[in-house]
Amino acid sequence: MSSGQAEADRYNFEAEIRRQEAERERQLGELNAKRQREDNERLAATQRARLAGSGRDVGTGSALLLQDDLAEEGEFNALLLEADADAKVRSKLAERELSLAAGRNASTASFFRAGSALLK
Repeated sequence: MSSGQAEADRYNFEAEIRRQEAERERQLGELNAKRQREDNERLAATQRARLAGSGRDVGTGSALLLQDDLAEEGEFNALLLEADADAKVRSKLAERELSLAAGRNASTASFFRAGSALLK
């Protein structure tokens, strides 16, 4: 039974590693999306300054449309980063569940092997 418990412990350890990896992916996703949004703001400010520097009214017409398009595209990119991180988190958590199930199976199998050995 001790080999079964050792195997179960190994799977439980792997499950904990997957949980930590999922948390890391979540944090990285949040950080990357935040950085993307900050980059979006810097780009928007640069665009406004250039438009204003060229003598255009940045609050009307095509200048405003350009800024809106830029903001939408930037937010879309940030949302893509968040969605990618979310998919990675779900994958790591699924791997964790598989490791936990394998650990339970290893523990149960060792009991069956021990019981089978006693019956022989």
